[in-house]
Amino acid sequence: MDFERSGIPPRYTTRNFDNFRATTDEQKKAWRMAKDYAETISEKMQSGAGLILAGKPGTGKTHLACAVANHYMHKGGNALFITVTAMIRRIRETYQKGSNKTEQQAINELRNVDLLIIDEIGVQKGSESEEHLLFEVINERYNHFRPTILISNLNAQEIKKFIGERALDRMREGGGKFVSFDWDSYRSNVAGDDQLPNADQALYQSSNVVHVNDGWGGKRI
Repeated sequence: MDFERSGIPPRYTTRNFDNFRATTDEQKKAWRMAKDYAETISEKMQSGAGLILAGKPGTGKTHLACAVANHYMHKGGNALFITVTAMIRRIRETYQKGSNKTEQQAINELRNVDLLIIDEIGVQKGSESEEHLLFEVINERYNHFRPTILISNLNAQEIKKFIGERALDRMREGGGKFVSFDWDSYRSNVAGDDQLPNADQALYQSSNVVHVNDGWGGKRI
């Protein structure tokens, strides 16, 4: 897929794992889990294992999600970045008179992309209809072994309530991971960009890196 058609915001088209700012153990853990996900993306295409990046605003969630997508696209894969609001709107546009596609066709388009990143989970209130459509997309992708990444400012329990137990189960299946971003915003604490070279070196200099063994980022939700 063309990078311009991927939907990745221009600010994030050059984001990668080398220019992610990781100085604390928590940040290094998040970086490591996202990087592992990217490096095993071919396996994710066999299992459909999902990834949820959740926590405080401005902590690098979008950076790492786009780093995964950029890594995959540089290897020839295709990815789509979309907000949940835009995704719901795209599906609902098929309800309009004169639409040249059906609801299922719109869902199929979202299903067929190799890697789908859905941002801003929980920004809107979330009606029962919206929860249903989100589940339909996640479920279709689950059934076709397509990995999905969700980005949210909600905490673990809030995400469970917002997307529903069924959708969460699909994201969890096959070794899906939940990564918490609980540190302060880069935007308020760092002058300029939130980039710091040599995150790889910083990670391995730490002796307190947390290794996740349960396939769900240590979160029980």
